[in-house]
Amino acid sequence: MSVQDMVKKCSCLSAVVVLFVFCATINGLAQSADTWQNEVTIYGWYAGIDGEVSALGESEDFTVEASDIIENLNMIFMGGYEGKYNKWSVLVDAVYMDIGDTANVPAGGGISSVNLDIQSWVLHGGVGYDLLQSNRGTLGVIGGVRYLNLDVAVNRAFDGASVAQNSDSADLLDGIVGIRGNVKISDNWYLPYYADIGTGGSEFSYQLFAAIGYRFGWGDVRLGYRHLQFEMDDDEIMQDLQISGPVLGVGFRF
Repeated sequence: MSVQDMVKKCSCLSAVVVLFVFCATINGLAQSADTWQNEVTIYGWYAGIDGEVSALGESEDFTVEASDIIENLNMIFMGGYEGKYNKWSVLVDAVYMDIGDTANVPAGGGISSVNLDIQSWVLHGGVGYDLLQSNRGTLGVIGGVRYLNLDVAVNRAFDGASVAQNSDSADLLDGIVGIRGNVKISDNWYLPYYADIGTGGSEFSYQLFAAIGYRFGWGDVRLGYRHLQFEMDDDEIMQDLQISGPVLGVGFRF
């Protein structure tokens, strides 16, 4: 067994342990509902997709603009939940995208093209702990898991004629660690931030998020930028995946 395989197995085991802690934390906190603070967030992510796909044994880089995704979008869901108890927090985030018949992506000097059909779930779950809480903001750590379910259909064409059709799916589970928090600007304005790294099912993955937010009595509105990236094995049909763009979210507290 190679060192890389051992690292992946250990990462997956860590992910299972984190899930157990995650469930145990929810069970414990649920018994203190009087101090339980909840927020459900619905958001829109105007993201473009970059990556590398494999067809006919060849790798092709591709870019799909956010406008093309919106034009060819079949279905989308984006939302999250955070439950907070003193310094502890439980976080869940879900993104589902079904993108069909995306615009041809030039490849090989414009001679060939790659047409993509992508269905994807990206799920995050974790437990956080605030190391610092002050009137200037918060700083905390998070540990959890990131799950990617990806179905990709690739049609590689030459002069408009299809020469290769290939489809595959991937299920990747990464253990993740990161930091999160916010910087307080005023009583209502603040700057939330988040960063994590992970490995396990993928070679490497990471996520970055920064925004400006405004607190209302009923919840929060946040406008920012989010970047998510996966580096995958060479034998996967999708070898590299990057999703990034501005994001606008509305959170409802209860």
